[in-house]
Amino acid sequence: MSQDRFLGTWEMQPTQNNYQLGDPPVNGTYTIAENPDGEGYLVTMAWTTLDGRDVEMSYTAVPDGVDHPYENPAVADTVSMTRVDENTLDSDAKIGDKVTAYARRVLSADGQTMTVTQSGPTPDGGWFENVSVYVRRS
Repeated sequence: MSQDRFLGTWEMQPTQNNYQLGDPPVNGTYTIAENPDGEGYLVTMAWTTLDGRDVEMSYTAVPDGVDHPYENPAVADTVSMTRVDENTLDSDAKIGDKVTAYARRVLSADGQTMTVTQSGPTPDGGWFENVSVYVRRS
């Protein structure tokens, strides 16, 4: 995984966010590291909300396309991650067999920009799409 182009710390470019649901963060970082407990990734997202609240969320995932138990059943029962190609990394979260969140991470050709598109169902039965853009910090 050491040659993995996704590994690193990414800094949000808030002016490039495009959110259909909720307020976009005022800033944030997205870190993808090798999972110290085994194969796969340790993904850590940290951001500041519009009202100034700091939030952090971490999870582990193996990019094998298989549903794995998720550590917080209030959020999801399982998480699945798939490496589509060297520049595309997808994941979904499920409760039961229903997808509750989907994310696609796409790297630019030079590997210096990551666009994250998060989507999922809305309360009215529709589907939202929130886009955030990050630049490589390390």
